[in-house]
Amino acid sequence: MAETKELIIAIVGYVIAFVSPLLGLIAGAVIFYTQKENPFLNKHGKYIMVFAVIMWIISIILVMTGAFPS
Repeated sequence: MAETKELIIAIVGYVIAFVSPLLGLIAGAVIFYTQKENPFLNKHGKYIMVFAVIMWIISIILVMTGAFPS
């Protein structure tokens, strides 16, 4: 089981990716590339990057269709 500090880092990464996909992508990359020895954070760093890209694509689609004004 992951420690509390590791859980907080992962949760904050997901929240940042949700609020700002660009910052989430950067945060996920930093976690992924600096935490190679920690399998929990390494895995979640990769997931945060993927989540940020998905959020970015969703926001682009919403702006392009006019459902969410830019």
